[in-house]
Amino acid sequence: MRVNAALQVLGFLLNLAQGSEVGNSQAVCPGTLNGLSVTGDAENQYQTLYKLYERCEVVMGNLEIVLTGHNADLSFLQWIREVTGYVLVAMNEFSTLPLPNLRVVRGTQVYDGKFAIFVMLNYNTNSSHALRQLRFTQLTEILSGGVYIEKNDKLCHMDTIDWRDIVRDRGAEIVVKDNGRNCPPCHETCKGRCWGPRPEDCQTLTKTICAPQCNGHCFGPNPNQCCHDECAGGCSGPQDTDCFACRLFK
Repeated sequence: MRVNAALQVLGFLLNLAQGSEVGNSQAVCPGTLNGLSVTGDAENQYQTLYKLYERCEVVMGNLEIVLTGHNADLSFLQWIREVTGYVLVAMNEFSTLPLPNLRVVRGTQVYDGKFAIFVMLNYNTNSSHALRQLRFTQLTEILSGGVYIEKNDKLCHMDTIDWRDIVRDRGAEIVVKDNGRNCPPCHETCKGRCWGPRPEDCQTLTKTICAPQCNGHCFGPNPNQCCHDECAGGCSGPQDTDCFACRLFK
């Protein structure tokens, strides 16, 4: 019996490493814990990312994107909806990071001891290649940890995001400075809160718009439009079955 149990566990881990579908038919992939330490050139980094995260929906661990070149097609990242650890984006040259479905960063691990999102030095001093947009338009919850976005020479619209609407911990540190200048304004429909200049880039607010009776997120400004306490990232209705994600990972 013990041998069979061990084989079952081993099989699960192998499937996880291959990005298998588990739970609610979600493609779960392993994260990394390399920080800024990388091996190989930009092409090698890209191939590693592709092998890890093609069609991935939930990253079990940290999503680390480091030293990736300007011509990298990162569209395969668009399916990621949750990261259980932190998101690190550093020393890259691509213009857009397409994570349009990322809704929750859990921060079970944090970078530099306190940050769930860490974005720094994403530009090339010898060319015009640089990160210009974080396409995180669905991001509505950082459960633990803060935000550090600094020294990204061309990165726009980081100061037009209400990070307190996203970060759950009121004591978490939020550092957003020395990024892009002369950026285009938000579209008028975004009311000054956006991830980019288009109408579809508006930030979705799910906490700061809520009635005082709500303990967390809401799906509207009225007292009867509070999300269930078990919700993370917002909801479409008041029941726990209406949560976009569960506060406790299952």
